[in-house]
Amino acid sequence: MKTSAGLQDSGTEAESDANNTESDLALAELIEQHKDTDWSAVPGISAAEAGAWTARLIEARETVQEGL
Repeated sequence: MKTSAGLQDSGTEAESDANNTESDLALAELIEQHKDTDWSAVPGISAAEAGAWTARLIEARETVQEGL
């Protein structure tokens, strides 16, 4: 199987699918934990900054899902 860089990957497509699914689940859990965090209790982190991080996590999850 080729990676996005066009290099040969030694893994099988099934392994890749399992890794993508595992990544998707891990990102989903991380996103939920991130949303549930009381960022006002974290010194030096603004609500806007936390919101930007959440948006990036959601984008990463969408990227993983595109590969599924």
